[in-house]
Amino acid sequence: MIKTEVIVLEGKGSVRSEEFLKLYRRLEGLLERRYVGRKTNHSSVVREYMDDPDSAPFRTQLDLCREIRNLLSHNADEAGEPVLEPSESMLKDLRRIVEHVQKPRKAIDFGTPRDKIMFAHPNERVTDVIRRMRKMGYSHVPVCQDRYLVGVFSASSMLAYFDKNGFTALDDDMRMHELKGALSVENERSEKYIFLPLDATVLAVRDAFQERNERNSRVAAVFLTETGDSRQEIRAMLTPWDVLRETPDDH
Repeated sequence: MIKTEVIVLEGKGSVRSEEFLKLYRRLEGLLERRYVGRKTNHSSVVREYMDDPDSAPFRTQLDLCREIRNLLSHNADEAGEPVLEPSESMLKDLRRIVEHVQKPRKAIDFGTPRDKIMFAHPNERVTDVIRRMRKMGYSHVPVCQDRYLVGVFSASSMLAYFDKNGFTALDDDMRMHELKGALSVENERSEKYIFLPLDATVLAVRDAFQERNERNSRVAAVFLTETGDSRQEIRAMLTPWDVLRETPDDH
């Protein structure tokens, strides 16, 4: 439980109060830049940020900082001095929040690392891959040869194949490579795949999902490679669910 630590003042204005308000204004400036051009639900960027999954580690402290800021800004004694000052621990919390906003968390901390991604080989039977997907609960499987991506298999790719070749085209011995264009990440279909560099932030990934989805082109997954080149080895994979989580999980 977070303690409300403030000190009632009886004399001159507080240096800590001034520093607190300066840090709070800095936080507001950072958040205004983050949300510029976006549709928001609150007039206060700090209140908007409190609804953002990115604020989860500090949400309780942030709400308290917001209350203290309002008291410092709108309440004073007869001499115009603030009636309270934040404790040193509250200043420390606010500094940590500002630092957190300045340096967003890395996407790779939220994604599934390479050694835990389910991959398929071009020569695998399609039916075997489908069984593995059902057993392991995966909806999208990268198809790789010599550790490099040649396509992504999903229900959408199967529908694309059936649409072109008919539902009788699938047999028990069909191999992944026979799906050909239906696996391509370049095809214009309902699902899209994005490649970002290893140092991409979770905010960049979230923006990628949101931007494409607003254009009615659903991003099914984001792949992280060394520099964001689709021809490089996949190092991690993220789905919309990964970036909606408020904290990283152990995959």
